[in-house]
Amino acid sequence: MNKTVRPLDEQSLSDLKVMRLAANKTQKQMAKVLGTSEATIINYENGVSDIKYKDYLKWSLACRFDLSAIEDQLQALRELVIENNLHRYRKVNKLKHEK
Repeated sequence: MNKTVRPLDEQSLSDLKVMRLAANKTQKQMAKVLGTSEATIINYENGVSDIKYKDYLKWSLACRFDLSAIEDQLQALRELVIENNLHRYRKVNKLKHEK
């Protein structure tokens, strides 16, 4: 199996860093948006620590990242859960859309 290896300079660019740079934001600005330190931002970008979901959403919005596809999928799932009464039961058998 062939494995694609990215160039060294591309390997150092995490998705978070790419989003921030494309939005022309500094690490200091992102720290302010998330209400955290620049060191935490650096750790997120370098993969030293994992970003919390709510902070990822804030990061994405600050970088003008389009989250509409995620919102659409969540709405569809919300409707599916309600349609199948999954919000009332812990054990789930088959969803109507799987039949």
